[in-house]
Amino acid sequence: MAAIFKGTTLAVSFEGFTYTGYVAESLTVSYPNGNVEVLHDADGATMTKILQDPAEKIECTLIILAAGTITPPIDGATVGLIPAVGSLTSFMSEGSSTTHAPGATRLNLSLIKESGMTYA
Repeated sequence: MAAIFKGTTLAVSFEGFTYTGYVAESLTVSYPNGNVEVLHDADGATMTKILQDPAEKIECTLIILAAGTITPPIDGATVGLIPAVGSLTSFMSEGSSTTHAPGATRLNLSLIKESGMTYA
């Protein structure tokens, strides 16, 4: 169903996010940096920050369809998906899990793509 707006148009849905066998229920994208060096001047004020380990992190909850699996990827496993912005990308699983409850089973993915790393 297409969204109908009355008033201010808002960004809705998950844009182009795709992971075959699953439907996104919630999605958080962040760009943390694993190694930040902070340099101070003679008065102790921050002069420079050197960001040396940028990454893209995706945390999401997905409803598992019949084509999906209830087994979450192990830590270090490669997961290929299409993020909301971009094309098919390989990420590394970091603490993913499955939630079983009455009704739909959900996959909770915690994925990271670190700059300069290749996941195969």
